[in-house]
Amino acid sequence: MARSIYLRPVVKGLATWIPGARRLFAHGTGGSNSPRYCYSVWLRHLAMARQSGLNTEPRTVAELGPGDSLGLGLCAVLSGSNRFFALDVVTHAQLERNLAMLDELVGLFVRRTPIPDEAEFPRVTPRLTCYDFPSSVLSENRLTATLAADRLERIRAALRAEPADGLEIRYVSPWYDARVVEEGAVDLVLSQAVLEHVEDLRHAYTAMGRWLRPGGVISACIDFRSHSYARDWNGHWGYSDAMWWVIRGNRPFLINREPLSTHRRLLAESGFTIAYEQKHPGPSALPREQLASRFRGMSDEDLSTQSVFVQAVKG
Repeated sequence: MARSIYLRPVVKGLATWIPGARRLFAHGTGGSNSPRYCYSVWLRHLAMARQSGLNTEPRTVAELGPGDSLGLGLCAVLSGSNRFFALDVVTHAQLERNLAMLDELVGLFVRRTPIPDEAEFPRVTPRLTCYDFPSSVLSENRLTATLAADRLERIRAALRAEPADGLEIRYVSPWYDARVVEEGAVDLVLSQAVLEHVEDLRHAYTAMGRWLRPGGVISACIDFRSHSYARDWNGHWGYSDAMWWVIRGNRPFLINREPLSTHRRLLAESGFTIAYEQKHPGPSALPREQLASRFRGMSDEDLSTQSVFVQAVKG
């Protein structure tokens, strides 16, 4: 028996077509307005890069979908990166928020604060086996240099788009044109619960392949859950395309509903080799017969993967 329609996302989707109504449903983009969240996410990606034998000293970092702040990129710069590109679809981050974020992040690094774990951020991935401060990666010598007072002043200048003597922080919104970043200029592309929102995934992976130098790395967490647009964690795969169009409404983006296998395929097609993959499975809440026709042929693995953390290297 088909399940009843979940009315809340339908009503919200329809309301977005009413002039001025869309802002009533606008919320923050996630945890990126929290310094401890950004610190936790960055250090998890860095720790996993070390575990996978990947570059832990990227000089140039790009982030897809920074959201409410440039906190992840500031963590990268405080760890030694000299260039950071923040690439978003809709402008969220503001200068004053980023300056305040920087000050709080500096305090976390100065204190060598342990990585905030599942007790504080239960839904954040990747999961680590140890949440101690990663001193094997961020040594005392490295942090003495990256947190020097004159360098912190140059970081503040870069945030204000002022001359910063070798430091660059560039915020681009919207970023659709892959030429906003020079070809082969980037060592690491980060994204945290963002790629599930990208409408044109093929373009995104092609763009990341263009930006990264050979040997450069994509480090991404991808959330395949319904984001509360259905009662069940994978209930969004039960909606027909027509119903999903109603739920999407007049928003600039929502979620693309693509499963794990799509991302694996696009990585391979864009010239990437997966170096590490951490899947977070969960039993499907929908029997296969309740899936929409376009999803009914999904593999059991796709149907039961709630999220994945993946690190992939450009060939």
